[in-house]
Amino acid sequence: MLAIAAFGWAFAAAAYAHEKEGWRQESSNLTETDRYGVQYDKRFEEAGNFRRQFRASWKDFIWNAIRQIPNAVSVISFNFQHRLWLVILFAVLEGGAVGLGYIMEKVGEGFVDTPEYP
Repeated sequence: MLAIAAFGWAFAAAAYAHEKEGWRQESSNLTETDRYGVQYDKRFEEAGNFRRQFRASWKDFIWNAIRQIPNAVSVISFNFQHRLWLVILFAVLEGGAVGLGYIMEKVGEGFVDTPEYP
């Protein structure tokens, strides 16, 4: 459940930072038109660096989640106003984890007692 909450916070913080602070927006507008008029993304020019780019993006994503902790009230209010679907999604995921835990507890109780046969 803590992992779901942590990812929920990270996605909410990323949505807030992207919209309000311009976080990682310079890397999202990298399309150019080639000589034939076809648009392509400059990020795919060096496709061999996928792992390095993934690690860098992952570190940036996690660091942004930590960096936005002092802005918790603003992040929460922004997401309730503009990204309500994200709040609902992670609330449903948390509810599913709690429900699955409850079901597993009930199933586990059935294995504790030894069965009695007539």
